[in-house]
Amino acid sequence: MSDTVSQIQASYQPSEDRILLNIKTLNEHVYLAWVTRRFMKLLIPVLHGQHPTSGKALFDEKTSQVQQVQKEQTQLRGDYETAYKKPENPSFPLGETPVLLAKMTFKDIYTDKGTLILEPEKGQGIVLPYHPDLLGPLIKIFAKALITAEWELDLDPILSVPEKTNLH
Repeated sequence: MSDTVSQIQASYQPSEDRILLNIKTLNEHVYLAWVTRRFMKLLIPVLHGQHPTSGKALFDEKTSQVQQVQKEQTQLRGDYETAYKKPENPSFPLGETPVLLAKMTFKDIYTDKGTLILEPEKGQGIVLPYHPDLLGPLIKIFAKALITAEWELDLDPILSVPEKTNLH
């Protein structure tokens, strides 16, 4: 994805028992992807800077603490009430049918240009900046969808959003 994300929506679809991830960019590109319960269980820790299977920190403690504060600040500033606005002339780089996410990989994770790549088993995926400006809102958006899904992933401590952040 070579465009800036303008809106993200995640909604639980009971008939599919999946979460539909809808990402719109400033250039009106729309990326649609299905997120399964299994994939979500791996993704949420990654959004918090943890390895998806071992739970170990992907960054040193100081970097993790700074990123956590940044994510919390971004979550608190985000607009989560405005309805998703469908683009007038959308382009669907992955197709109009949602892809089923099966893999996630990182690129340049220890740099300022780190990316998280969410991919189907075959074909092109979604490339997102691995940065608190996007990770914080993704956590909040997925948390709301997970409440509706009632998947009980035992992720409550890492899904919680602070009421306010004290910065010193």
